[in-house]
Amino acid sequence: MQQRHSKAKTWEESTLFRRTLIAAIVAAHFFISAPPAAQAEPKPGKRLTAKITRVFDGYSFQLGAGMRGALIGVASPSRRALGAKESFAFLRNLLEGKTVKLEVDKKLVDTYGQARYYVYLNDGTMVNALILLRGFGRAVIKHPNVRYRKKLLEAEKFAKSFKRGIWGDSFRDPNEDDFFKDKDPFDRSPLFRPRRRRRY
Repeated sequence: MQQRHSKAKTWEESTLFRRTLIAAIVAAHFFISAPPAAQAEPKPGKRLTAKITRVFDGYSFQLGAGMRGALIGVASPSRRALGAKESFAFLRNLLEGKTVKLEVDKKLVDTYGQARYYVYLNDGTMVNALILLRGFGRAVIKHPNVRYRKKLLEAEKFAKSFKRGIWGDSFRDPNEDDFFKDKDPFDRSPLFRPRRRRRY
């Protein structure tokens, strides 16, 4: 009797182990293959690496196999509005086909089902601030995503002051050789430099 009970217990333990192993394999496969927004929601401030495969307009884009993402705190001109073409061209040249760093704030997905990010180029430039600095969009700060509120509002203020992009009378040709090369003193301000991470 005791031997039969021991065999039953061993069989139950073996079955439980197999089920646990299968569940772990399935979970690992999903986590590895899913785009960033479909995985467990990352903590605010943590940066993920991703490839931008397509840019839709002046603020939204496609990640990897199809997840749609958008810039936090930025609104670009709608398709038929003045500046929409220039805004789209700028972001496409900046991001399409590039591997970037993505940082989330407190709320990842917006009411439209888009994952919202702060996007960084390889040199540490924050794309969200750069778009506003060049006048290709306006700042739209929505709670609770306010981590870089000051930086984004300062960028917009600068663009307004110098009548850049949508705040000016006309747009520059995105095909000009120096379109992406010109630098303002404000570009080199500490406000737009990547923050150094503390070492503990």
